[in-house]
Amino acid sequence: MSRNKKKDTGTVQESKTGKAMKILDILIPTLCIGVILFSGFKLYQIYRNYAEAEAIYNGIALYVNDETASASSEEAAAMKEAGFPYLDVDYDSLLEINPDFKGWLYFPLMDLSYPVVIGDEDFNYLHVAFDGTKSSSGSIFIDAWSNPDLKDMATLIYGHNMKNGSMFGCLKKIRTGDVDVSEDPFFYYYTPTKAYKCHVFVYYLENVKGKTYNCPTDKATYDEYMDYILEKNEYEGGPESVDISHRPKLVTLSTCSGHNSGKRTVIQAVVEDTYTYSDDLVIGDTFTVSQNAEEK
Repeated sequence: MSRNKKKDTGTVQESKTGKAMKILDILIPTLCIGVILFSGFKLYQIYRNYAEAEAIYNGIALYVNDETASASSEEAAAMKEAGFPYLDVDYDSLLEINPDFKGWLYFPLMDLSYPVVIGDEDFNYLHVAFDGTKSSSGSIFIDAWSNPDLKDMATLIYGHNMKNGSMFGCLKKIRTGDVDVSEDPFFYYYTPTKAYKCHVFVYYLENVKGKTYNCPTDKATYDEYMDYILEKNEYEGGPESVDISHRPKLVTLSTCSGHNSGKRTVIQAVVEDTYTYSDDLVIGDTFTVSQNAEEK
């Protein structure tokens, strides 16, 4: 009798094991398919967001003509002679699209060309495109406490590190050595009245709460700030390529360095030269600096 019970118990156990294996045979492929479908959906969302952002900024780019399209203009010739690329920016039309529009950022070496905005708070444009629509690409935006006309000792400009290289996604190539910034270390910032030539002289990796984001406000804090960024610098020969003895204004381009890394890729430049547009250049009256910005 006891032998039969043992035999029955063994049979039942084998039956349970067999059922469990059958369930696993069904469950594991089902889970795998679920993971594949979910991953595919997330990839679809990512590429759809990229496509939407690209369409938005391709449309915005139509409001800017480069020097090749306007090479015959007197202004273009004058700017070229002064060492500035000429961009014919339709400021009034861009303002109609977004009243927070302040200028245009152009970095020829990185093929980076975008409108720049400023919001009431720093993160207003983190996930909002230039036209006001929600977008993971966001916008290129100036720190809310900075003056949009680069009147401060240091100005912070932020942009997303997009995987497809858009926005500030291309800046990481400078740190990784994929691009030699010494070949053309200049980026430009255009407003209706002036163009600013910015000479890159340092780049490095910074913590999200690092001292880079505590901009100087006087000579003493400027010198402390300069000592700090020079110590962080990874750009060999960069500091020697500029004159910092007169405390030139600084412009910082900052972007994330990896998802949730807590680090930021920082590219910093001195404002080496400015170009003031001729008096006969017609600028719409709608482009004005807000009272709040004037007080900063």
